[in-house]
Amino acid sequence: MVFLLFLLAWGCARDDPLLVEGQQHFHNRDYQAAIEVLQRAVQSPSPAPGAYGYLGRCYLQVGQYEQARETARAGLARNPNDPGLYDLLGAIEMTRAFAEARYSDTDAALRAFQRAIQLDPHRATTLYNLGLVYSYRDSAHLAERAYRAALQVDSTLAPAHKKLGLYYRRQGALDLALSHLQRAVQYAPEDAEAHFHRGLLHRAQGHYDSAVEALARAAELNPYSPQVHFNLSQLYLRTGQRALGEKALARSEILRQHHRGIGSEQSPPTGGAVTVGSATARYNLALNLALQGQYDQAILEYQNALAINPQLKDAHSSLGVLLTYQGAWAAAAEHFGQALALDEADPLSHTRLGLVLLKQHRYGEARGHLLRAAALDTSLHEAAYGLGLVAVGTGDLPRAVAHFAEAARLNPTSAVAQLNLGVAYAKLTHFAEAARAYARAVELDPANDRAHRYLSDAYQQLGHWQKSQAHREKARQLAHETP
Repeated sequence: MVFLLFLLAWGCARDDPLLVEGQQHFHNRDYQAAIEVLQRAVQSPSPAPGAYGYLGRCYLQVGQYEQARETARAGLARNPNDPGLYDLLGAIEMTRAFAEARYSDTDAALRAFQRAIQLDPHRATTLYNLGLVYSYRDSAHLAERAYRAALQVDSTLAPAHKKLGLYYRRQGALDLALSHLQRAVQYAPEDAEAHFHRGLLHRAQGHYDSAVEALARAAELNPYSPQVHFNLSQLYLRTGQRALGEKALARSEILRQHHRGIGSEQSPPTGGAVTVGSATARYNLALNLALQGQYDQAILEYQNALAINPQLKDAHSSLGVLLTYQGAWAAAAEHFGQALALDEADPLSHTRLGLVLLKQHRYGEARGHLLRAAALDTSLHEAAYGLGLVAVGTGDLPRAVAHFAEAARLNPTSAVAQLNLGVAYAKLTHFAEAARAYARAVELDPANDRAHRYLSDAYQQLGHWQKSQAHREKARQLAHETP
């Protein structure tokens, strides 16, 4: 998640009780109450300079970009040489560009940050914000220069260290990247994203113990990230810690069903950070509600996020997931389609749309989207699994076997992939292969009565009467125990 940093001067807070009250509401995140108080503060005959900054920031937090811009400009009309207000104006312009999906429309933000630096060349946070603008204008070299300038002013500015760490990692300067990421976690020890990328760098250099330590810390700080848990699982498995590896892998798959590929390994903004767009706050609230199983409330918050910003792709995709759970397949397909209209190269949205179309027996369309997903992301086992279901639905059992086998290869802990692989083999009367797949499903999910029953059938076809009877009895016991 991209976020901007800026500092606001306290101005004459001690002399203005309205400003003091507004600040208190602001820091308590009661932005509407702060706005009501600060509006009175700026309307006084001699408003404190800090009142405009806090009021503008409150408007920014609730997504009222025009009011935020007008407030910053009103403050600059009274004090045209206030670098803090130019910094705020730049943050407003940059945030609006992201919230309205106008990522390249950052000229106004660039001008505002540059003016703030002209007025005060030693503003570390403004230099950092300038780096963000350059980064999203595909000027990586200028962004690097701005981040380095920010650190020359304030060597403890953790976000700048993190950005440089990521930049040098992309450039292949791994030692330099690791040095900056080490500084990032030194000055911001609660930053899960910095720990995550530090772990990936340690892994790339073969320092597996350090990589495990960094990723475990990232998972502790951000327990809802499928990326963190997946990478941690691979390290555990590589270092022989199989039980921990399988547990982390299972956790990553559970989270992946809800949320994937939108940067969930990143740390939410804290302190002086400004989230890009109020729709993001609604989206994050919805995601947390969904992870807690409060689906109706989550759907409402996703809809609120889209009411603020209809072009928030991830809200469309996540809302489609919940609608799928509720059986509202047509509505789910519409939202997945909206997500793809915003990002045609999103493999997970192709997969989700394909699976919804499959439920509607629209096999040709489903297959097209699932094949596109598999081409975009060769590690996506859900796409292979969905293609297996399409093949079954169209009666192409050899192709179903191939797809289910690929899904099982990509996700070795998937009992359902093994179970369906066994079914496809059994329909082809390949009972030995079916038995092997069912046995693996039983190994992965010993409480699955259907897996035991199907394995019993396969053993019966093979003439293994004793094994067949044992699994038949186990299936009866499990079915009886199921409430």
